[in-house]
Amino acid sequence: MTIAILYQNGGKIYKFNSFEEIKYYNEVVYLNCSNNQLSVLPKLPNSLQYLYCGGNKLSVLPELPNSLQYLYCEINQLSVLPELPNSLQKLYCYNNQLSLLPELPNSLQKLWCGNNQLSVLPELPNSLQKLWCGNNQLSVLPELPNSLQQLSCNYNQLSVLPELPNSLNLLCRHDNKLIKRIKHEYFIKMIYL
Repeated sequence: MTIAILYQNGGKIYKFNSFEEIKYYNEVVYLNCSNNQLSVLPKLPNSLQYLYCGGNKLSVLPELPNSLQYLYCEINQLSVLPELPNSLQKLYCYNNQLSLLPELPNSLQKLWCGNNQLSVLPELPNSLQKLWCGNNQLSVLPELPNSLQQLSCNYNQLSVLPELPNSLNLLCRHDNKLIKRIKHEYFIKMIYL
């Protein structure tokens, strides 16, 4: 097992073989415990801003600190996420077993929630710039914020898309049941994969 951390005073990244070895745990701002086959995480430090815990066997996450800005919890066995802090900017929770997402904070800019079992998404914050929600069971998308630049909603059960914001410059929508045509000006403006 390798756990990489960074303290509040910055500078050097330290590596440990277990959580118990970490000194001054409450001063950790960056924690990377990815790809360690972990089934549980300890209580997280209140100072934590960046958490990378993907590629483990986690079925639940501990309470998230209010200071957290980036959460990478992809490729686990999560069926639910805890309440998300208001400071969160990036959420990467793809390749889990999520059927619902909690309320999204107004600070969120990037949401990668593909390859789950989502049938509905919560209201999207006005700050959201990138939404990747492919390979779910979505039949409808919520209203898209005017800040949205990228939308990937491939491999769902969508029959219509909501109104697309003018800020959108990438749309991936194939392998759905779409019956509504997209305005011609969007085809000229966007890149399709």
